[in-house]
Amino acid sequence: MSAEEQNRLWLHYAVEFNARLFLRIQERFGSLSQARKAFEAKNPLFDSLSEKVRQRLAEAAAPGFIERYIEKLEKKRISFTYPGEAHYPKLLAEIGDPPSVLYYKGTLEPEPGLAIAIVGSRHPTPYGIETAKRFAFALAESGAQIVSGMAEGIDACAARGALESKSSACPTVAVLGCGVDVIYPNANKQLYGEIIERGAVVSEFLPGARADRFHFPIRNRVMSGMAHGTLVVEAAERSGTSITAGFAHDQGRDVFAVPGRIGDEMSLGPNGMISRGEAKAVLSAEDILNEYSCLHAPAETLPEAETVSVLTLSPEQQSVCRVLKNGEYSFDELCEILSLPIGVLNSCLTELQFLGIMKQLPGRMYALDACRVRLKDN
Repeated sequence: MSAEEQNRLWLHYAVEFNARLFLRIQERFGSLSQARKAFEAKNPLFDSLSEKVRQRLAEAAAPGFIERYIEKLEKKRISFTYPGEAHYPKLLAEIGDPPSVLYYKGTLEPEPGLAIAIVGSRHPTPYGIETAKRFAFALAESGAQIVSGMAEGIDACAARGALESKSSACPTVAVLGCGVDVIYPNANKQLYGEIIERGAVVSEFLPGARADRFHFPIRNRVMSGMAHGTLVVEAAERSGTSITAGFAHDQGRDVFAVPGRIGDEMSLGPNGMISRGEAKAVLSAEDILNEYSCLHAPAETLPEAETVSVLTLSPEQQSVCRVLKNGEYSFDELCEILSLPIGVLNSCLTELQFLGIMKQLPGRMYALDACRVRLKDN
């Protein structure tokens, strides 16, 4: 192990899950080895850090500490990766505050063709349980990697559904809100072992760290960060699920939601996201896979785009298409440009999506789906 990697473990041990602080220190000194030398030389820049961080920096800098730490990782068969290292998830490296160290057990696929996070309530209904399993299995069978948090409820159901796919080499990854050597909840002990056998459990929290309430929002950004899109199955109106969906939006990733029965408490979350334009309604795994067909299918296998005449559309739909020919636009921008009533514009956008002419992008942006259709003016 290189000196730079040892110093990465030194600094990460001190700042723990504070990825932004780690990055600031790293950027200030140019390298982790230089940061270590500056700390040992009592550089006054470290005086601005909290007493706890300074104490942990000194603890980890003691002779033999990092060597013993590495031995413990090896005994527990815990690997680690970091931005720029070959095993680090490529999607995760793209977010604004990626974990400076990601610990894992199992086999970590750094660049899956498609990764979908499935999130939802810890107390799902039978409908939610069945839906999470069905979506996860179908997506895994199609080659997607399912990302979950291994919590009780929808998370665990998604992981189990993915593991039912025998054709996938790495069907699922679980992002933990504790150390990768800590099983939480304990009821998922068997699931934990099955995930490691065919996929991986990952965490930016130090090995041995217990699950804590404030860990889970931190964990959620990693779940959405490791996926091309996040699927919400069942959730209350305000929950950790909405936090994960919010992170996905911030990271420029897609958010999907399975509609639920009106009035049910566990339907308030996904139905609300759909009605506010924060998530795209999906009824099957195929709906999600279709969103990524252009991105992942080899160019030579893509079907030729169908030619559609603008004149076959309603006047309102024609006006929307003519604006979108110039590029991507948000809902608010379309409202301003077209001066259409909100209800009419919503209806037009929905109909154009069903026709396969237009697609919704992250952040409620809209664009013509050039992979599926070509528009002509006559």
